[in-house]
Amino acid sequence: MLTILTARQPFGFGGMLLLLIILSACSRNRDIPRPTRVTQIQFKENLMTVAVGHTAELKVLHSPSELKAPGYEWSVLDAQVARVENGVVYGYRVGETEVSVVAKELGLTASIKIRVLPILPQALRLQAEKTSLLVGEETQIAYAIEPQDASDIDKLEIEWSSSDETVCRVSEGKVLAVGAGAVEIVALIKGTAIKAVLTIQVAPVSVESVSLNVPQTTVSVGEGARLVPRILPANATDQRLIWSSADPQVASVIEGRVLGIKEGTTTIRVTTVDGQKTATCQVTVKPAQVQQIVLSSSILSLVLEHEHVLRATVLPEHAKDKSLKWNSSNISVATVDQRGQVIAKGKGRAIISAISVNNPRVQAICEVVVMNPEEWVFTQVTVTNRVSTNGYVSANLSGLITNGYSMPIQLISFELVSHTGEVILGNYQKPIISPGMYQTHPCAVKNIYRPFVRYVFELKGKRYERRIDI
Repeated sequence: MLTILTARQPFGFGGMLLLLIILSACSRNRDIPRPTRVTQIQFKENLMTVAVGHTAELKVLHSPSELKAPGYEWSVLDAQVARVENGVVYGYRVGETEVSVVAKELGLTASIKIRVLPILPQALRLQAEKTSLLVGEETQIAYAIEPQDASDIDKLEIEWSSSDETVCRVSEGKVLAVGAGAVEIVALIKGTAIKAVLTIQVAPVSVESVSLNVPQTTVSVGEGARLVPRILPANATDQRLIWSSADPQVASVIEGRVLGIKEGTTTIRVTTVDGQKTATCQVTVKPAQVQQIVLSSSILSLVLEHEHVLRATVLPEHAKDKSLKWNSSNISVATVDQRGQVIAKGKGRAIISAISVNNPRVQAICEVVVMNPEEWVFTQVTVTNRVSTNGYVSANLSGLITNGYSMPIQLISFELVSHTGEVILGNYQKPIISPGMYQTHPCAVKNIYRPFVRYVFELKGKRYERRIDI
């Protein structure tokens, strides 16, 4: 339609120019053809993310946009990851896939990458059957993970801990109260920083009574006894005790261990710090008995008619009666007086006993061996490189004589003698050998028939002979 402009004033040059421009524009619009079909389709984004179990709507753009959108057919590359219907994507499993759309009548296609993400836990909530416990009680803590549709909730692990295990211990959410106080039970989703804290209060258990294992006991001076307390209930929180003795000069007590100090009777008392509950035990202290006797010698060798005093130590030192009774098992060999003096009477063996008068079950013994004086003189021969043929001997010899007696001896002779009595070698210097000293005599025999060594020595005016075969 052509519109004619009118004006009261003369039209003029400017009005004419405006009219020409409008007419020219209308003429060009009539010459451009209008589009009749969609030539392109595409998705608004190149990537769409969706959480498992959630949906997202896909937006397809078509061109020219002023035309009506064509009909679409939808498909997904991996239906195990995501599904699509009428442009709505449902996240099925964590992963990636591709959704395609087709405008079949136009032969146009478009695709978009779909990424399915897990729903991560955001918070942890705790709830207990009871948050106030007594010592020995238990409670179960339940937990909830938010959001409730978080992925793989059943695969998440919860780590439990207690801020003070002397108050509460926790395992798999089960809490056991072991001591009075307040404690924080912490639950942590393993592999994350998500945790929750629940405070548990444990009330103290009061002491109801205390008792001792015995109402009375007897100890000796210097000896002790152990008193064992029993607190009820057994799970009482404060089990501290205070021990005391009515007469510390008779018996002392430390942590239930009683020590006898002197003869007498006293009362040991135990008192609980919680509630001042008490129990007592009457202790009688008697004199200390002899427990052991130690002799200065356990084996004693004596020469006939010699003497020796056995010293006895009686233990414990604080024993009241340390008197002893001495006894000999064989007075024909050795006798003993009540001072412990032993006298050798005859050759042989005897047992000397020291017996406690205070406690006859305690005794000590010493074995006494009595020998003649000459038996304390020892002789021997060492033989090396010995060769014997039909009784004829060749060898290197070393004779030895030792004086173990308390008096000097005189060596009369050292001789190497054949079987027929012929002296092959002799030493007649007659040296004096002091107590504890010895003398050696090296020599050699060569092809001598059944030789032997003969020592002759003198002790207290009497001569003795020793023969040693080679």
